[in-house]
Amino acid sequence: MAHILLLHASVGMGHQRAAAAIAQALGQLPGVTAQLEDTLDYTHPLFRRSYRGSYLSLADRIPGVWSGFYRATDRVFPSRGVFAAARAQYTAFGMRDLCGLVERARPDAIICTHFLPVEALAPLRGYGLPPLACVITDYHAHTFWAVPGADSYFAPTPAARAELIAAGIPAARVSVSGIPIDPSVCQPIDRLAVRRALGLPAWQPIVTLIGSGMPVDRVRALAQALLARRLPATLVIAMGRNTVLATALADLELAAGPALRLLGPQPSLAPLLAASELVIGKAGGLTVSEVLALGVPMLIPLPVPGQEQWNVEYVLRAGAGRAHSDAAALAGDAAELLGSQPR
Repeated sequence: MAHILLLHASVGMGHQRAAAAIAQALGQLPGVTAQLEDTLDYTHPLFRRSYRGSYLSLADRIPGVWSGFYRATDRVFPSRGVFAAARAQYTAFGMRDLCGLVERARPDAIICTHFLPVEALAPLRGYGLPPLACVITDYHAHTFWAVPGADSYFAPTPAARAELIAAGIPAARVSVSGIPIDPSVCQPIDRLAVRRALGLPAWQPIVTLIGSGMPVDRVRALAQALLARRLPATLVIAMGRNTVLATALADLELAAGPALRLLGPQPSLAPLLAASELVIGKAGGLTVSEVLALGVPMLIPLPVPGQEQWNVEYVLRAGAGRAHSDAAALAGDAAELLGSQPR
């Protein structure tokens, strides 16, 4: 049996979903077992709170600040010097329990869908560490992903591969693989059966707004703008387990009647997205990849934080979606697209 350790970091859901997708694919191979772990579960509590909290606070509440930090740090820092030393000491302090996990798991290989575990484990390659792989989960390979020392790097696009190489990663170690998504996303579905199962109109178009990862005020503004357009469609807002969002939108659902449906937790959003004519949501690497794989047009509300800017550009260059900074403009584009089936 080959045992694979998959390490992600719970700063947003994309890294976890990518690791889970790889675990599912590995589970279909005979003689292979996969162990999925959150790297932050094996860090010092202070490190965990600061690392997770700083990202979520900046990206969600002050996206402009996060974007500025993301751009400012997107260059090759010297491998030696004050910044490199401080970063290495900070990581070593916070990640002191990760080695214990590796010793207990005794994996034959380690696959990381976040750069944090690569930073912590790559220096141990000369001490019996099993093969270490890094999977990039955004369409831009920020310098943080270019951690030297991993045996393999899996880039989403040729452009991202070139970025890793330019940052000093040996070309022979970098492959272009795409971003890993849940294998079930690509399975054919019965759109009519999905609509019936969710209690949605059988033949009316569906516009899905993925609201669970957005600020409540933004979701409400988008919903109001879309409903004001009286779209020839049912607007479905996927809320996940966000009870605050559900409470904030309850009055809209009551007033809109059948034009709006609030949808709680689902085992997977893939069936709903596949049954939709349009998807509106954040430009996370995994969300973008899943929607592209399903072949559904995507509308993206702006502004977006840091890494999502390059994901938006990828969608726009592909002609697979649009981005708008104004809710009314986005709603107008949705109405226009729904009225033009060829487009």
